[in-house]
Amino acid sequence: MRRDDLPDGGLRLGLDAPARPRLRVEVAGRDRFRVWQETRPVLLGKVARGNYGVHYLRLPGYVPVLPPITAAVARAAPSWPHRYATWLSGGAGPLHTGWWALRPWRPSWAEAVWRHELAADPAGYLDWCAGWQGVLPMRPPPGTEQGRVKAYRKLAREGVLPPLLLWWVSGLDGWLLLDGHARLAAALAEEVLPPALELSLAPSPGQIDERIGHVTRNESVIAARLERDRGAGRPGVDGAARARQWHFGAVYAGVPAERERTRAWPLPGGVPAWAEAAAAAPPGWAADPG
Repeated sequence: MRRDDLPDGGLRLGLDAPARPRLRVEVAGRDRFRVWQETRPVLLGKVARGNYGVHYLRLPGYVPVLPPITAAVARAAPSWPHRYATWLSGGAGPLHTGWWALRPWRPSWAEAVWRHELAADPAGYLDWCAGWQGVLPMRPPPGTEQGRVKAYRKLAREGVLPPLLLWWVSGLDGWLLLDGHARLAAALAEEVLPPALELSLAPSPGQIDERIGHVTRNESVIAARLERDRGAGRPGVDGAARARQWHFGAVYAGVPAERERTRAWPLPGGVPAWAEAAAAAPPGWAADPG
């Protein structure tokens, strides 16, 4: 595994293997998918008609992808991106051949996510039209009085709570909580924002160079046009040039941080296999939601 440090404290990871991970997204038809772990489905999803959102059903059996994190390890304050990358290289997570980013997750709306966009119910509907872009836990939330949650609450009060591990899944337009369910419960109980790392597919070095080249060429054309306007004595050119320079800098810097679409594999058995799993689900979730 190749590791490159990123300016925001994260990592770029380059992997040659595996070709197909043990935790992966599989698709059937145009609108159905599941998350598969080892030998079993752990999440079912179906995109609503009109692409207005997605129905989801969490299934039992999900196993966290990181080993338990002790208080001693947490207080030692390791480099969490490097530590998580090492653990994930064991193959329990979604990593597969290609380029990935593992970086701090600090969106400006993080507090709103934990208050309003945490899909903790075992089944539900993620409404994209209402702007849902939150977190879907892979396990039921543990009670705040459980021993491990109590231990993590103490770490949260000390400010050394290990970060959650979130996986950006483009088919959900949100994140799956892969590891840290007890840590999340502890942070919410202590009314603090939980630290988190985001795992996502990232553009390759070649893709980054190509996109930066495209942005640079476009900006050169615009800069030449502004120079012609300046020579013609048109008003407002200097302000427009400053605005374009700021825009170019922001776009240029943002290219390496772009996410790629989550890769998915064909679901063996197709739609009938998906429907069979949905029909065997607990009552309260239709096998064929609209």
